[in-house]
Amino acid sequence: MEAVLQLIENYRSAWETIVRQSGNVDDVNQFFHLPCFFIGADGSVQLFKVAEDVSVFHRPRLKSFQEGGVKKPRTKNIKVAPLGPNNALIMVTWEQYRDDDTLERTWQHSYHAIKTDAGWKFLVSTFQAGA
Repeated sequence: MEAVLQLIENYRSAWETIVRQSGNVDDVNQFFHLPCFFIGADGSVQLFKVAEDVSVFHRPRLKSFQEGGVKKPRTKNIKVAPLGPNNALIMVTWEQYRDDDTLERTWQHSYHAIKTDAGWKFLVSTFQAGA
């Protein structure tokens, strides 16, 4: 499941570039299968059919990160549960740090990833308390 771990690292790295430099949340759309689902910590479900739907969702998150001074997204405690050769469940602890290495926020997140012709993509993104 090395490719799944690489998916998470590439996603984390993209977010770091976004919060440090580009400010362009469109850069994370490449990591999502379309259509995809986002499940909120409150259990709400959103279906995103096109890349712009994903961007619209992430813009307020970026603003929140920026307001908190986030510059260093980090992941830890990554657990991958393979569900066969073409899909996997992933649990990740996200930590958002400021430039001075103070923690701005942390939360648990889970993903259901599937293997596509274009590589591994997130099909479901589930936010947990604190996200």
